[in-house]
Amino acid sequence: MHDSAYLSGLKKILLIAIGFVIYMANVPSVYAEEQTQSISLVGEDEWYPYAAYKDGKLQGWAVDIIEAAFAAVDVKVNFKSAPYARCLMLAETGQELGCFDSLKDSKLSKVLLFHTEPIFKAEIGIYALQSSTASNLQVTHLRGKQVGVTHGYTYTDEVDTDQSISREVAPTDLSNLRKLVRQRSEYSLIYTRVVDYLVNRYPEEFSGKIKQVGSIGQNSLYVSFSRQRADSTKYAELLDRGLRKIKKNGIYAKLEQKWSKPVP
Repeated sequence: MHDSAYLSGLKKILLIAIGFVIYMANVPSVYAEEQTQSISLVGEDEWYPYAAYKDGKLQGWAVDIIEAAFAAVDVKVNFKSAPYARCLMLAETGQELGCFDSLKDSKLSKVLLFHTEPIFKAEIGIYALQSSTASNLQVTHLRGKQVGVTHGYTYTDEVDTDQSISREVAPTDLSNLRKLVRQRSEYSLIYTRVVDYLVNRYPEEFSGKIKQVGSIGQNSLYVSFSRQRADSTKYAELLDRGLRKIKKNGIYAKLEQKWSKPVP
């Protein structure tokens, strides 16, 4: 009797011990999985210094910020590149989790999901030939004018809904500027830091030939997440959390400084 009770008790202790060992063995693996979450995002392939495919990979200020923000919440990002119009299409149809960099306007908000904390803010400039006498232009001054825009881009609701603006569509910002120089358009809408880069990259084409004559203002840019993907809300919230972390701990400021003078 005593031996039977002893063996029974020993068996229970052994089973508990085995169960505990199995539990402890699984805890680190679950934690590791959480630490190594991996996602893919698509960035524009020709929008330097924010995002562009250079030297065999996607590079830019936005790329570094997004990578750092997700890393702060233990998510690894694999970056892909595509022209912006295709980037949006891939996210909208659910083929990809998200696309960047996007304005949070009424058009895109209907079909894509946005996080709250902007990746960065940037100015959309109004550009003209150096010989132009125009200055301090705003959106209202573009009515009835031939204005260069880039395929797939949105330029705030005020611009996009104004049908009195005649649009000269170009495949890229570089082509947009070239059309301006060739007088295919009277004005061009391009982000100022992109123009600064293109003028430095192609001085023989643009230096002394164009100038900024107005502005649409500072605009916030985001990752636009797919509404077709169940995990979009989760990663949008994680991105917000990560952005707040790197803005607080100084990493964001360091990246901003790094990209203040991008290498051509």
